[in-house]
Amino acid sequence: MRNRTIGINVRVSENEKKKLQRNAKKSNLNLSSYLRKAGLQKEIYSIPDEELRKIYNGIVELKNEFPYMSDEEIKDKITKMQSDFLDIYNYKKDGDDNGNNENMGN
Repeated sequence: MRNRTIGINVRVSENEKKKLQRNAKKSNLNLSSYLRKAGLQKEIYSIPDEELRKIYNGIVELKNEFPYMSDEEIKDKITKMQSDFLDIYNYKKDGDDNGNNENMGN
């Protein structure tokens, strides 16, 4: 276990703190861990949004049901997943909280 006993104080604005907390939460890290990783230039992985998890689950479901479905049912499910994905992508690209694409990994 690492022994972290030295503190560092950093002044940020209220908006910066909220953004840092949001980014930490997306990465499933507490704020200290997030800041440590960012400061040490370590890779920070975002946890997929719930909407993307739903699309992934739909793909798994489609894979499992594929042999029992008609071509039309398969096409409809794929079209729906494609539409859902594009809605999420375009929202995050154009309409993110502050318009900076942060949720798409940019």
